[in-house]
Amino acid sequence: MVELINIENVTIQSAGVRLFGNFNWSIRAGEHWVISGANGSGKTMLLEMIAGARHIPQGHVHYSFIEGNTWDDRYAARKKTIHYIPAHAMPSLVNHEQALYYQQRYYGIGDERTPLVKDILGEGVSRLKDLNIPESLSIGHLTEVEVTRLSNGQLKKLLLLKILLAEIPRFLLLDYPFEGLDHGSRSDLCAFLDFMVTRYPIQVLMVDNDHHLPSVMNRRLTLEAFTIVNEETLSTPINERFNEAPAPPPLPLKGNSSPVISIRDLKIKYGDKVILENFNWTVNQGDRWALVGKNGAGKTTLFSMIFADHPMAYTQDISLFGRRRGSGESIWDIKRRIGYLGPELISYLDPGNILLSGSDYLRSINRKLNEDSLASLIEHFGCVHFMDKPVRVLSSGQLQLLLILNCFLTDKELLLLDEPFQFLDTSHRNQMKSYLEDHMNKEKTLILITHYEQDITDLTVFTKRI
Repeated sequence: MVELINIENVTIQSAGVRLFGNFNWSIRAGEHWVISGANGSGKTMLLEMIAGARHIPQGHVHYSFIEGNTWDDRYAARKKTIHYIPAHAMPSLVNHEQALYYQQRYYGIGDERTPLVKDILGEGVSRLKDLNIPESLSIGHLTEVEVTRLSNGQLKKLLLLKILLAEIPRFLLLDYPFEGLDHGSRSDLCAFLDFMVTRYPIQVLMVDNDHHLPSVMNRRLTLEAFTIVNEETLSTPINERFNEAPAPPPLPLKGNSSPVISIRDLKIKYGDKVILENFNWTVNQGDRWALVGKNGAGKTTLFSMIFADHPMAYTQDISLFGRRRGSGESIWDIKRRIGYLGPELISYLDPGNILLSGSDYLRSINRKLNEDSLASLIEHFGCVHFMDKPVRVLSSGQLQLLLILNCFLTDKELLLLDEPFQFLDTSHRNQMKSYLEDHMNKEKTLILITHYEQDITDLTVFTKRI
C-alpha cells in the first residue's frame, strides 16, 4: 500500500526533556489508527506532530498527498487536508477575544457575544442537507442554540460538521473523542465516523484507550514513554472495557443523617426547553450518590446549582448545610466546604499559571497547602515524574491528575466529582477508585457523575443512585 504519511527520525524536546527520540512511523492508504497508551506516553503529541501543530527540531514528517513549491503553499495544503480536533473542544469553537469562562454556560443567558450553532457553521448552515446525514446524527435542529448550551455529544458533532462543510479533509485527527459522552452518544459518534469514512475519502486517527470503536478502525498503535511498543491489525470492532452492568443494591446508610443538600421543586428552563422540573432531592451527611443520565439531562447543571456557579440557585428552594441559598452566605462560604472536580476545569485553566510547574501551580491556588498531604497524594497517584514540568506541556491525563490532586488537597465535607475518570488510563482509574475507597470517612458526603456503570459497580462506597 502507498505510504501517505511517513515520520522519519523525529526528535522532540519539551521543557528541556527529550521526549520522542529518532521516532519512525508510517501511515498507509486505507489505514484508520487508534493510538493507545498510558497517560503521558505521547499520544496527543503524536497527533499534534502529524497535524503540524508541534514544532519538530529534528527529523521530518513527509506527506505524499501534499504538494507545493514553497513552504507557505505546503502549509496551506496541510491545513486543508489534515484537520485536528483536540480533546478540549469548547475553546476551539470561539474566538479568544470572547473570553469565555466555564460558568458562562449558566451566566450567559441572553448574552449576544455567545455564538449560536449557526454562527459556528457560518454559510455552511445552508448546505447541511447536502451532506445527506442520517436524521439521527444531524444537528440541524440546534442551529439557534448557543454553543455553551450544547452537550458534549452535540459539541463533537458540531465540530465534525464544521470541518465537513468547510473542506473534506484527507485525514481527521481526534484526541479522546469519546470522553464525556453517554453510551448512546458514544454509539452515535461511532456511527457518525463510520458514515463519514464510508461516504468520503477520509482516514481517521484517534487517541483512545478503552472505548468501543467505529467499525472502520483497523489498526492500533500502542505507545509507552514516547516509543512504539506494539502495532496490530484490528480485524473486528473492539468492545469497550466498560461493560453495562446492573446498579448495585442500596447499602445501609452510614454516619449522621442530617441533610447536607435539600432541593425542593427545582425547575431549570432555558427559553422553551425545560431541563429539570418538580425536582426534589435530599442528600444526607455520609450519603454516597452516583448521578447518571444522558448528555444534556441536567447532571452538571445540578452540580452548578450546588457549587454556587449557577445564578438560578438564588431563585430556587435550595439549602446547603442547613442554610437556604440567598440567606446571606457568600459564594466562598459555600465553596470552602465543597470539593469540586469537573470537565470544564481543564479547558479553562488560568493562562497566567500554565507556565508554572505542576507542583507550583498547586501551591499558587492553595495558599495554605499542606506539603505532607501533597507529597502523599503525588505518591498515591504516581505523579512524581511530571510534577516539575510546566502545566502547559502536560497531557490531558496528567492535567486531570493535577486537578484530582487539587480537589483532594484540603479536607471537604462534600465532594462533587463530575466525570473524575476522564482521560485516565486503567492504572490511574484504579488509583482513583482505591483512593475513594480508602479515604471516604463516614462523615464525608460524595456525589459522583459518570456515564459508565463500571465506575459504580467497581466502587463499594456508593449507597444511592439517581
